[in-house]
Amino acid sequence: MPLKTSLIKKQLINFDIRQVGWLSVLYFLALFFILPLQIIIQYTDPQSRQYMEKGDLFVYSPDIQWILSITVPVLLAILLFRYLHKKQVSDFVHSMPIKRVSLFHHHLITGMVLLIIPILLNALLLLALRAFADIGDYFTAMHVLAWLGVLLFLNILMLLATVFTGMITGMFSMHFILTYIFVLLPAGLVLLVLANMSILFVGFPVEYYLELAIHKFSPISYFFVNFTATLNLSWIVMSAYTVAGILLYLAALWLYVHRRMEATSQAIVYPFMQPVFRYGVTFCFMMAGGYYFHVASSSFGWVLFGYAVGSLIGFIIAEAILSKTWRIYNNYKSYLAFVIFLVVVMVAANLAKGNYENKLPSADAVKQVYFGDFYNYTGEMGDPGIKPLYFTDKKDIELVQELHRQAIEAPEIDGWYEGDLRTAFFVYEMKNGSKVVRSYTYSLDDDPELKKLQYEIEGLNAYKHANNPVFNIASSEVYGVDVQSNNIKQSSTTISDPELIDRLIEAVRKDIELADPQTDLEEVRTYSMDLLTNKDQGYYYLEFDDSYKNTINVLEDAGVYEDLRVYPDDISSIKLEDFERNNTVTVENRKDIEYILNHVIYYSENEDSYYVRFSLNRGQSMQDELSIEYDDLPESIKNQLEE
Repeated sequence: MPLKTSLIKKQLINFDIRQVGWLSVLYFLALFFILPLQIIIQYTDPQSRQYMEKGDLFVYSPDIQWILSITVPVLLAILLFRYLHKKQVSDFVHSMPIKRVSLFHHHLITGMVLLIIPILLNALLLLALRAFADIGDYFTAMHVLAWLGVLLFLNILMLLATVFTGMITGMFSMHFILTYIFVLLPAGLVLLVLANMSILFVGFPVEYYLELAIHKFSPISYFFVNFTATLNLSWIVMSAYTVAGILLYLAALWLYVHRRMEATSQAIVYPFMQPVFRYGVTFCFMMAGGYYFHVASSSFGWVLFGYAVGSLIGFIIAEAILSKTWRIYNNYKSYLAFVIFLVVVMVAANLAKGNYENKLPSADAVKQVYFGDFYNYTGEMGDPGIKPLYFTDKKDIELVQELHRQAIEAPEIDGWYEGDLRTAFFVYEMKNGSKVVRSYTYSLDDDPELKKLQYEIEGLNAYKHANNPVFNIASSEVYGVDVQSNNIKQSSTTISDPELIDRLIEAVRKDIELADPQTDLEEVRTYSMDLLTNKDQGYYYLEFDDSYKNTINVLEDAGVYEDLRVYPDDISSIKLEDFERNNTVTVENRKDIEYILNHVIYYSENEDSYYVRFSLNRGQSMQDELSIEYDDLPESIKNQLEE
C-alpha cells in the first residue's frame, strides 16, 4: 500500500495553537467588550440609549480598536516565528522533514486564522444583535461588513509586515522594534525630509505637502485617522496597501527560504541589508538633529551642527546594534563615506536653492493663482464661510506676483514676533496643468513696498468677498442674527425679522467693501454678530465697530444699538494696573474715562503698557482685560502715575 503524506501538518498546527491560541481568545474578548457588550449595555438602559451613536461601528472606543489592530497581529507573528531567534530551537524545527515553504505557510496561515476568528465571531454577534434585538436603527448589516473588512485588512497587513521583518532579524527584541520602524518609516521619512526642505529652501510650503499625503504613507497613521474620525478610505491607498501586502508576503517567503539558520543572534541577518540599516538610521538621526536645532535657534549654523551631531549619534547607535558592542572605532570609514554623501547633498541643495527660491512663473503661462491662507485653500481647519480666492485676470495675477517678488526678498520671521505679521500662501495653476506652490511668513512693519502691495490686494472686493463669510451665504439661509457687545459690556440681542436680517446683511457687505484694510490689528472690534443658519456649521461669525456706518444705522433703526454701545456715562470707573501688576490706579474722571475708552487695544506686550478693566453703571462688565499704551494715557493720569 503506497505511503501518503498530507500537506497539512496537524501536529505543527496544534503546536502553534497551544503557543499563541490564548492571544486569539483575549482578542475575541477585548472586541466583545468593546462592541457587542457595550452596545447591549447602552441599548438596555433607556437613558444611555438616547446617546447611542448611530452608523459607523468605529465610534465605539476607536482608539482601543486601533491599538488592538496594530499590536495583536504583531505579537502573534513574533510568537509564531520566535524559534528563529534561538539557535537550538531553530535547528530542531528545521531538522524536521518539512520543507521550508510548507513550514512558512503553516505558521502564516495559522496566524491569519487566529486573527480572523475573533473578528468574524464578533461580526456574527453584531449581526445577531441586529436581527434579534431590534437594534437596526443604530447600525446596518453594511456597517458590520465594513467594520469586518477594514479590521481584517489592517490586521492581516500588520501580520504580513511583522512576518517580513522577522525574516530580516535574528533577535526577539529587534523583531518587535524593527516592525514598527518599518511600518512607520515611510511616513516618518517623508515628514523629516519635508521638514528639512523647509529649512534649506525659503518659501517651501511644508504644510501643503504634509496635508496632501503624510498620514497615508503608513497604515498605522492612515487607519488611526479613519478610526478616530469619519471612515473615509481611499481606494487608491487601499490598493497600494494591498500590493504592498502581496510584496511583503513574497519577500518574506523568499527571505525565509534563503535564510542562514545559524544567524539567530544577529540584529540584521542578511549582510546586504546591514548598510541599508546603518545609513538609514544615520540619515534619520541627521535630519532629526538638524530640525531640532533649527527650532531651537533658527540659525543655519546650528542646523549644520545638528546635522553633524545627529548623524554621528545615529551612526554610533546603528553600528553598536549591528556589532553588539560599543567598540566601533574601526569602522570610521563607513561614517566618513556618509559625511562625503552629506557634503555632496548640501552642495547640490545650495546649487538648487537660488533657482527654487527665485522661481516666479510668467503671468502669460498662469491660468489662475490662489493667494491667501493655507487652510482656506485646502478647506481643512479654515474659517467657516471662507472661500478659496483665485485671481484669473492678468492684471490681478501680476499684482500677486509683485507681492510674491517682494516676499522673496523680505526677511524670514522665525519664532515670536509682535507686529503686523502675515503668512501668505501662493498656488500658481499653470495652463499646462502643473502647479507652483510657495509659502512665506513676513512682517509689514519694515517694508513699505510690501505693505502697500499687501493692503492693495486686501482692499480688492474679490479678496473681501472671499474672506468674509457674509458674502458667501445667502440671506435666505439666515434665520436669525445674534449681535453682541465685545470686551467691555455683556449685552446681546437677537434679530429674527427676515426683512431686517436682509437689510443688516446688505449693510454689513457695504461696510466691508468700504473698509480700509490698513486697520490697526490691535484696535478693539467693538461688536460682533453670529449669522444663524440651518447649515452644518450652524452660524457664521464676524466682528465690526462704529466705523461700519451702514450697519450702525440699521441697528439704530431697529432700536437695538443703544443697548449694545458702551457710552462713557455707562462706566463708573476704570482700573489701570501696570505690566508687573505692582501699581494700580482708579480713574473716575469723565473726560479721562472717555479718552481711555477711545484708546484701548487688545493685549499689549510692551512693559510700559497698562491693563484696563471697566466697572459699569449700566449693564454687566465682561471682566476681560484690555490694554492701553503709556503714550495713549491722558496727561492727568500720567502725572498721577509719576507721583
